[in-house]
Amino acid sequence: MELTIESAFSAGAFVGHASYGLLIISMLMTRMVWLRSFAIGSGMVALAYDIFWLFDPVGVFWEAAFVLINVGQLGILAYRNRMTTFSPEERAFYEMAVPALEPGAARRLLRLGRWLEADCGTVLTRKDKVVVDLIFLLEGKVDIRVGDRGVGQCGPGSFVGEISASTGGPASATAIVAEPIRYIAFESGAIRKLLDGGDEIGRVIEAAFRHGLKEKLVRANESMVMLAGEAAARTP
Repeated sequence: MELTIESAFSAGAFVGHASYGLLIISMLMTRMVWLRSFAIGSGMVALAYDIFWLFDPVGVFWEAAFVLINVGQLGILAYRNRMTTFSPEERAFYEMAVPALEPGAARRLLRLGRWLEADCGTVLTRKDKVVVDLIFLLEGKVDIRVGDRGVGQCGPGSFVGEISASTGGPASATAIVAEPIRYIAFESGAIRKLLDGGDEIGRVIEAAFRHGLKEKLVRANESMVMLAGEAAARTP
């Protein structure tokens, strides 16, 4: 096909553009099932383009191979997801912390964790000290303090130590158990490797951290406003 302005905007060219557009969209998907689905769609459109417009047997062969590989991978993914089961606690973590993950990927993440409990007064993180574990709370409450001042409280569905786990730096605050807690702990170094790896699990964890930090900032601001109001009321 001769490359001209007219050919670039012909009906056949738009079919070719659509195949590349679907391929680009597939690269933007965070869930593997959608990535594979859009990739298959891209391959099918490109296959039609090679057959009916380009008459290119080489292109037909490779696009067909591309589609078949992605169909096979999608089948494997569906099988793994269907075979994955969770305990009630694991299900709660999955649904609250990383619901965007495929079940099979969530199972791989859970294998890195340890289920633990802690009583009132237990120090989970200490300001300016390295955080060994990333913690996700399933039950109970944790006070967040900077010096002698309380700046917030974390409850079920919250991460503790996510900033240190993602950066490798020391904790920015001290976390002390206020009510007995049940939680899952992940070694910070392992989480950092997932974040640096840039795969599906790392991207979802990073998004969960951003969401959790946003909620913590809102709660911290509300706490500061309340304390300022109480201080003003005590002022004669």
